[in-house]
Amino acid sequence: MKTSSKTVNITVPSELLKRVDALAKRDYTSRSDIIRQALLDKLRTDEWGDEGNWETIADFRNLPDGGMPAEELLNRLDQLRGQNK
Repeated sequence: MKTSSKTVNITVPSELLKRVDALAKRDYTSRSDIIRQALLDKLRTDEWGDEGNWETIADFRNLPDGGMPAEELLNRLDQLRGQNK
């Protein structure tokens, strides 16, 4: 797969450039690498828009073999809902 890139000149405040330079020096990398990574991180979005911040409400990993009746499952979920109020 062929990738192409293009050089882009940007203007940034002097203080920001100092911070970028310090980070690049600390990480033994270049200004371009720091800025490129920051842009890629900003553009990378989660499909749901929540950045993966999920709260576990019910853990179904340890269900009995063969599952459980739906009524029992719903009762357990109702119990959990009551605990979280």
